[in-house]
Amino acid sequence: MHTASATTSDGKAAGAARRTALALPRLSATATYLAALVLLGLGLRLWFLAVNDIDPRFSAADDGDYYQRALRLAATGEYLDNSWLIRPPGHVFFFAAMLKTAILLGDPTLGIAMIRGVQVALSLALIPVGYDMARRLFSQQAGLIFATVLAVWFPLVELPALILSEPLFFFGLVLSCWALVRWRDSRRWPWLSGAGAALAVAALARSPALYAAVFVLGFLWWETASGEQRRTGLRMARLRSWMQRFGIAAAIFLIPFVGIIAPWTARNYVTYNRLIIIDTLGPVNLWMAMSDAVNAGRGEGEAKAILAAIPQEERQAFVSADIRRIVREEPWRLTRNFWPHFQHIWKAQFIEDYFVKVSFFTRPLREVWIIGALGDLLWLIFSVASVFALAARPREGGFRLLALGWIAYSCLTVMLIHVEPRYLLPIWLFMALYGAATLGVLWKWLALRRHDRAAARVEARAYLRSPWGLAGMLLCATLLFLVFSYRDYPRIIAAGVQREWHRAEALAAYRRGDYSGAIAAYERMLVADPDFVDGRAELALLYLELGDYDRGWEALGTRHTHRGDVVRGALARAQGNQELARIYFEDAEVRAGEDVQKLAMEWLRPTPLTALRLGNGLDFGYLDGFSFGETMAAGDGAPRTYRWLQSWGIIRLPLPEPLQEGAVLRLRLAGGRPGATPLSLTLGNERMTLPVRGGEWRIYRLAVPASLSGASQIEIRLAAPTFIPVQVNRASGDARLLSVMISDVAVEQPALTAPTQEQP
Repeated sequence: MHTASATTSDGKAAGAARRTALALPRLSATATYLAALVLLGLGLRLWFLAVNDIDPRFSAADDGDYYQRALRLAATGEYLDNSWLIRPPGHVFFFAAMLKTAILLGDPTLGIAMIRGVQVALSLALIPVGYDMARRLFSQQAGLIFATVLAVWFPLVELPALILSEPLFFFGLVLSCWALVRWRDSRRWPWLSGAGAALAVAALARSPALYAAVFVLGFLWWETASGEQRRTGLRMARLRSWMQRFGIAAAIFLIPFVGIIAPWTARNYVTYNRLIIIDTLGPVNLWMAMSDAVNAGRGEGEAKAILAAIPQEERQAFVSADIRRIVREEPWRLTRNFWPHFQHIWKAQFIEDYFVKVSFFTRPLREVWIIGALGDLLWLIFSVASVFALAARPREGGFRLLALGWIAYSCLTVMLIHVEPRYLLPIWLFMALYGAATLGVLWKWLALRRHDRAAARVEARAYLRSPWGLAGMLLCATLLFLVFSYRDYPRIIAAGVQREWHRAEALAAYRRGDYSGAIAAYERMLVADPDFVDGRAELALLYLELGDYDRGWEALGTRHTHRGDVVRGALARAQGNQELARIYFEDAEVRAGEDVQKLAMEWLRPTPLTALRLGNGLDFGYLDGFSFGETMAAGDGAPRTYRWLQSWGIIRLPLPEPLQEGAVLRLRLAGGRPGATPLSLTLGNERMTLPVRGGEWRIYRLAVPASLSGASQIEIRLAAPTFIPVQVNRASGDARLLSVMISDVAVEQPALTAPTQEQP
């Protein structure tokens, strides 16, 4: 009996040991929730990227400048400053690293996807980081709430797709704050050193982070002093001890901070013989906001022209001297926009973008309106909640000084210059963090109320009667007044919903072929929102299709966006005003933040023709995948205008007569590299390759497949290996991805009775 029992016991023990060894570690509920948040955040960001049309390759704004300089750096190793100011270099180096990797992988077109992929990864990494930071500062409940904000809040979902400096700056800022909190809890110097390095990276992406070093020193001053020392003053021995601790902590933070920024400062000094720590963007923006040209109502264009006439190295000295003059002689200019800009900080951002602005400016707001509207609601909740935590007794140490410093500094800069959502990121960050703290307290209070209502009631009364509670309620009332006094939101939302409803009616009527019903619905849309330029462009497109060009011009009105100018170009081309059409088309292509060739192919139904000349500014609607149009002196068989094919492209010709059997496709081509460039062409289901000779223009003829006989249009898909001209010849300065040049495409019908129709 005894032996059998022992054997059975040993067998159970061995089995239990095996099961323990094979069992996977169990995830805690918190870890599971954070993992789910990361997956949800990834899904939302990929959704936004899927519907986003903004692309820096087609932008004349900041993002286009960053991309072009990064591409040149990746291709040649040469860094060039912007033509009229010195910008922060961090994002340019980051973009260049991604583009260089794509070039080494053999597909430079992967560069944009790689940049966005890394920025999405950085955005998702902030979710567990934010959780740990809020948990350490306040509570686990606050950590979970803050992590949720970082995962699902619309401005942060949208951020990785914009390809500006903000994702890198925002990541560096949050990482620096987290490292400071980790140092506060552990007093281990690598965390403090890492905070300095992270803030330096943020400063090289956007220079306002440079001045945040002062806020960090305030944090260190607080954290290196004991509570008694802060309250009562110090004897000399204790003062020396405190200053020693503060000095050591400041040095550990500042050494990597300065070490990362100093090489760039030295580069600027060697290049320009001026002390320019990071950039000239801040002084230039401040001067432009206060300059004589802007103050006289002549706009920023004249201010930029003034700077463009001054050598690059002298511009910061000029604007600094002029700012000092303005402050000395006309200090009221500083406060001219203080109140309106301050009010503009506290707006519902998505409602502003969706219902107040005259255009969506290419952002896919209609596709993602659900998370956008929820984002505004989330912003209102955490902003209102944050003031209670910010007004309460400080329990998170010197971090309060850091947060208030960033909030005050960001408010001041936008009040002096102008308000942009990206400039408000630090304000939103710290208000979301402190809002999570308040909501975490509310979470715990509700849990207490479920178990002990009397105790919860006593706790609530004690808080509301305390000075901290009264201050919180006063600040809350003030914030709500700022938000709801800035816009008449009920009226704006009601009118905007009407606008969207009538637009949906118009689209439904158009799809049914009911053009008169569509026009009537569009007219009702404009009654609800007469300033909405995007809606006007859609109505003008409908008139263009109907051939009612005068009413199309009338529908467009006088406000300009690049999409509206695409329609203006199409109207002018349809009326035979080729020069006006060229101006509108080319201006839209250069200034847009999206691929205007792709947009024109989706929107326009251009005139049927059998011959197309590329690059003359009148080819929009017929092609996609080409660089800007170019001209050259005629002679020796060379064309007047042409376009470079990039890596792939489409040419689509609607034909005046169906294709006949035996038709021939004629292309005028020239290769961009010595030797032959293999150009792949796909017509219908057939694919063929042309060896395009480099350095000379030649006409190539291809038989149109018999399977296309009777087709009302011909679509040519082209692809060729690319090169970057500046890699071949640095003097060119051209960092585009190019393959072959195309000037003319034509279809030759074997027995066409009507004369050939060619685009002018």
